[in-house]
Amino acid sequence: MTKLSGFFDNVKEKYSKIGYKAKKHTLHILGRIFTYVVLTLLAFLFILPFVYIISTSMMSSTDYLDPTVQYIPTHVQWKNFVDAWDALNYQHSAVQTLGLSVTAMILQTVSCALCGYALGRFKFKGRNLLFVLVILVLLIPPQSTILASYGMFSTLKMINTWGPVVLPSLFGLGIRGALFILIYMYFFQRIPDVMDDAARIDGAGPVRVFFQIMLPLVRSAIIIVAIFSFVWHWNDNYEAPMYLYDRKLMTLQPRLENIKMYFSDYVSQSSAGATAIDKAMTEPMLFAGCLLVMLPVLIVYIFGQKHLAAGIERIGVIE
Repeated sequence: MTKLSGFFDNVKEKYSKIGYKAKKHTLHILGRIFTYVVLTLLAFLFILPFVYIISTSMMSSTDYLDPTVQYIPTHVQWKNFVDAWDALNYQHSAVQTLGLSVTAMILQTVSCALCGYALGRFKFKGRNLLFVLVILVLLIPPQSTILASYGMFSTLKMINTWGPVVLPSLFGLGIRGALFILIYMYFFQRIPDVMDDAARIDGAGPVRVFFQIMLPLVRSAIIIVAIFSFVWHWNDNYEAPMYLYDRKLMTLQPRLENIKMYFSDYVSQSSAGATAIDKAMTEPMLFAGCLLVMLPVLIVYIFGQKHLAAGIERIGVIE
């Protein structure tokens, strides 16, 4: 009886273990299914606006007014892109926007690296105060300082020049400059102190240590800052249009906002009294213009996504 009861206990124990493993495997599968469903829904929410923009940009006014046409136009209206190209003065405005964005990106990437290096590697009197000022610059919205900034640059006779955009980038400010300083500061703080000490023993000064030792170790931060700086300057529809309102210097963003007025002048109608037909004639061209403006940013993302993802994953990790 004792052997028989022991046998049944062993069998029961084995079956209970098998049941536990099966239950655990089932819960794992259900968890993965739930995760994929949630991620699919989130991806759908992010992709849907792009699908709508692409489909609308290819519609004719007839398709736009037809409620039965959803996302797939009856025929592709390529003329929308031609009209948007002309309305944006794309060739000139894109060169203007590209030059301004690249210049600000280069200056901001270098100047913010210098500021982050100083705050992250050196201990000096007033360092905490400077750190607090950087946080304040990050928290204060540009809308609250735009009047003072405009008055200052107007006194310096820099309105309708690249000065109001380039000059702040030269000194570690500009669009999201405080955020970039904090990113560099965090990366530099993660580098062991022995790197500085070894370089100084060999006779290297602070400038040489920065360019030859420190910068190669924070290349992930450089890539992150460069990509974000370019994208945010390219998409700037507030500060740059405030200073660059001359038509020869105007960037793509304000031209995109004025595309409806351009078309209203083209058809000799008032945009204030726009009808449904006017909107149907304007909206596809407006979305075509949105695609043309987004195209360089998408190209930057396609070629830089691997470096950007790798840099974000390796934040604070120094090889």
